[in-house]
Amino acid sequence: MEKLDIENSESVASHTLLMIVIVLFLANKYSYSCNKKLKLIEMVLIHDIAESIVGDITPETMSILKKRQTEDKAFEFILKNWLPNTLKEELSSVWNEYKEDNTFDSNLVHMIDKLEMLMQADFYLEHRENVTIEQVAPFKKSVLSFVNKNCNIEAKSDFIIKSNENRELNEIKEILAYLCK
Repeated sequence: MEKLDIENSESVASHTLLMIVIVLFLANKYSYSCNKKLKLIEMVLIHDIAESIVGDITPETMSILKKRQTEDKAFEFILKNWLPNTLKEELSSVWNEYKEDNTFDSNLVHMIDKLEMLMQADFYLEHRENVTIEQVAPFKKSVLSFVNKNCNIEAKSDFIIKSNENRELNEIKEILAYLCK
């Protein structure tokens, strides 16, 4: 959390690990199949993989388009140089699905990403000296904006959501909105 100027702040790896724990919790709660659980874990594992090269690009440092281009270039570099050919197509597909955010799985992972961010901000507030409510307020404001803009489940016309998936996403949306208070 660069904005908070905290020593020993959360790494991308610890962020990803906590997201996987959240996926496992939700997979248990909603009885996801092993295939669905594995796909969600794959998506979580690669959702910030470009940050291993470009770092965590915050919204105020560059435009969304420039950020996407920068992260796409880093992801392509990782695919080309560090992954075996057998994984490239599958992970590229998962990466594109996450970026396009027009499936239940990608929508869920985006929400889990925000949930983890709120959990981390609250952890800093409760367990780190000199971290104030004002310092974590931008994170909560960012998540609330995300919820209001991107989580109108009924308005998602790009894909059809099963009624139980709609319920799941709405439950997580409600959790996010509640934690932003």
